[in-house]
Amino acid sequence: MICCRGSVRLPFPRSEVRPVRSLLLSVCLCGAATAVSAEDAVIQDRSRHSDVFAEERHYRVFLPPTYATDADRRFPVIYFFHGYGGRYNGPAYGEPSASAESRYYDEWNGDVERCGPDPRDNIATYVSENDVIVVKWDGYVAGQYPRPYDIGPVKDDLHFVDEFPELVAHVDAEYRTIPSREGRATSGLSMGGFMSMFVASKYPHLIGSASFFNPSSAFIIGPRALQVYTPFRHMGRNYVGLPIRQHVGMKDFLRQHDLGIDREFKAQELSYEAWHYGVNYFDGFHTVVNVEGQFGFHMRHFRQPTPPPKEWSHIDVYPEFDIWGYSFASDRDEPGFTYVDEASKSGMKVTTRKWLPDGPSLPATRIDITTGAHYAPEATYDLRRLALSDLTVTEEALKADSDGRLRFQVGGAGEYVGVHGPEDAGRLVVADHRLDREVPQAWDVIRLTPVLFNIGGSAVGSARVELIAQTEDVEVLDPAADVAGVGTGAISVETSFGIRCRSGDLEVARMKVMVTHDGATRRYLLDVPFYSAAAELTEYRVADGVAYLQDDGAEVMFGEGDGSGVAEPGEWVSILTQSDREDDVWYGLSLFTDDPYVDRARERSVWRHRPDWSGTARRVSEAYIREDCPPGHEIVFHGVYDFQRVGDLPRDRQGAHSFIYETKRVRLTLPVGR
Repeated sequence: MICCRGSVRLPFPRSEVRPVRSLLLSVCLCGAATAVSAEDAVIQDRSRHSDVFAEERHYRVFLPPTYATDADRRFPVIYFFHGYGGRYNGPAYGEPSASAESRYYDEWNGDVERCGPDPRDNIATYVSENDVIVVKWDGYVAGQYPRPYDIGPVKDDLHFVDEFPELVAHVDAEYRTIPSREGRATSGLSMGGFMSMFVASKYPHLIGSASFFNPSSAFIIGPRALQVYTPFRHMGRNYVGLPIRQHVGMKDFLRQHDLGIDREFKAQELSYEAWHYGVNYFDGFHTVVNVEGQFGFHMRHFRQPTPPPKEWSHIDVYPEFDIWGYSFASDRDEPGFTYVDEASKSGMKVTTRKWLPDGPSLPATRIDITTGAHYAPEATYDLRRLALSDLTVTEEALKADSDGRLRFQVGGAGEYVGVHGPEDAGRLVVADHRLDREVPQAWDVIRLTPVLFNIGGSAVGSARVELIAQTEDVEVLDPAADVAGVGTGAISVETSFGIRCRSGDLEVARMKVMVTHDGATRRYLLDVPFYSAAAELTEYRVADGVAYLQDDGAEVMFGEGDGSGVAEPGEWVSILTQSDREDDVWYGLSLFTDDPYVDRARERSVWRHRPDWSGTARRVSEAYIREDCPPGHEIVFHGVYDFQRVGDLPRDRQGAHSFIYETKRVRLTLPVGR
């Protein structure tokens, strides 16, 4: 079904034509609006059958005037994802408070209250002046509206990321598009901004750039049975080689979370830019503003596309996924993530995590991998594995299939797999790194040791290794070292570097290792978590199967045990404390320790959503105390918790001032009873 608006003759049948034009207006000093002559974009409201959802799905298409006049031309496409309360077609009218989309940005309809004061700042105007197609999909989920996309939490197992490739294939078949990643981009507002991040992170091989208007920074996503909290500020590696841009409003209620994305993406050497706007743009509030700047970013990359990366990294919440011609399928039966790092024809690193950024691995998981068609068909290659848990090396011969693909399996505890042929030179990679302590803290000198692994076919005579801090508050005390020869299949852990964090507020330090040998330099990115404490926590409660009041008004059970409020061996325990606010709410801590009687592999997480419509959540640890822990033993924990700052207002036009969170980093001593 097609509904067309505008006056251009189209190469498809029409079921309905409405004479609504996308007028460009200039507003006179007296307040009256007059039309400026311009060719209009054509807006079509269409539907298609979705095989993924097994139903009809709506979408809106914006076509430039040249689409009808230049029949031989192909056009790039921007896929736009609406936010909470939005649809593919608006809503065009109604009170702004009825929708989290505080203005109608599809086109100018003459209503200043609904569209905002700038008649040019909308999708239709931009498309009328630029040779680009915009497709706006529909995130509607029956029974969940106005909440779109079935995320945070996942209720119906409707996965819009699975539907995206199907929509792309449909649009490429129906319209004269540029049917490659160089001719595609994604963009979106709020929850749609999150979906743009999500789609871009999952399909960098399908799109060439991505942007976000005031995005939600995190949600619980994934298969319903395995859904897990996913903060995209910790997934920057997915965007290597993919230009991205973010708009952040000065008074936007998501500003604090979006500044976290901004800070982390800048530290990860991405092709990233941001535009921060103030109250002169629609009160600086939560909406789509400066369409020309955001879409112009995409047009620039349509003209000068970024080539695919020679090496790529990826984090995925789904047990099975395809990317860059590779396929990954695991038997993972609990929530978590699969990490793939430095993937290329020469090999890759594969690990798992229960949560981001520093959760324990899932060692029981097995992952089947089919590579891209990078190898000589039917040829035999040497597969060299380094087990990251104990740094043991094994080798095997592997034959490529008739398409030139290799197939092998790795374990969830983590492996670096190198592939080389008989004529390949030595290749020294940073397979992993080790720290001299499990709980690094600010101002301590930490020794970081790269695990160097020669995955190539011959020895490496010597190498130069440099360590660079990507985070401002981290200093490297001895930034470079020379490494002696490393034989084929050998590892080297002889070189270490001193680093020091100068901020007690830093959560993760982004580091870069540069390895140079035989005239080539390769870059490896490392994350180093810090668990600094600013104060001793003495007033707290232990939850071992006890419910406490949360800031959303719910009574929530934490821990598992006899409910005595005393930590005992064989129990999962949470620590809760109160804030500076005068209320009865108890805030759970995310806990860290190197105590041998706390089983890190059995730790669990409870995710508590903040009551601010952001999708973000706090992690509350449920630490497992081993059965052999002696009575009277004292466990030293470092913990983090946050709460809404005292004096904040309910959500209104104050925007960001409504939701400012104060983070506390503490140290506590927990006695174990019997």
